[in-house]
Amino acid sequence: MVCTCLPMPADVERVYLEPDGLVAAARPGTLLIDHSTVGPDTCRRIAAAARARGVHFLDAPVSGGPAGAQAGTLGIMVGGEWPVFEQARPVLDAMGKTVVYMGPTGSGAVAKLINNLLVGVHQRALIEMLLVGQKAGVDLDALHQVLMGSSGRSAILEMMYARLKARDLEPKFRTELLHKDLRLALEMAAECGVRSATGEAAFAAIEAAMQAGYADRDTLAMLLPLEREAGVQLFGASP
Repeated sequence: MVCTCLPMPADVERVYLEPDGLVAAARPGTLLIDHSTVGPDTCRRIAAAARARGVHFLDAPVSGGPAGAQAGTLGIMVGGEWPVFEQARPVLDAMGKTVVYMGPTGSGAVAKLINNLLVGVHQRALIEMLLVGQKAGVDLDALHQVLMGSSGRSAILEMMYARLKARDLEPKFRTELLHKDLRLALEMAAECGVRSATGEAAFAAIEAAMQAGYADRDTLAMLLPLEREAGVQLFGASP
């Protein structure tokens, strides 16, 4: 069994599909599991190449970041053949708290792109509404407190509020990676005949952060162009 987790689709295709890559080097019966965030078509190409050589493949992207990996509490969404998933289950259970079989090859990738699009949407919405609250004269700590006990609560609010307040842009999830994920998610949505206006707004915010030179900073760097647009610094004065 070989598990990989790589940053970009080109890295995944190179590692798996080059003449000296994993598919070519693997012995028949080997199980390859990729935890990267890529499009479902990439997963299907790898699975087809693996199948032709008698090698098994699962797309099993993860959510939870380095902290979740260290604690063994990742969310893992898995695509591939059910018997292969069953074979891999003990390893996946050791890595993740929520391990869900999503369906055929590429299904894990679909679920992960949906998850990350929602991350981008929720993050932009949180920043915008905090800016609105501040400009409307509301105490943001009080707003945070009431939202945490109300229907507007979200995982992003829970995880990101303190970091926004501290202006902590140390990269836990790099801007360039969310930019890639949102692009792939929007491409997938378009292929399905669905326009995601909220996803487009999230992509515009992360694109602005990329253009401003924050590719290697945390995704919360989308805060900075949104502050400039609003004419106010969150938790502070005019930028």
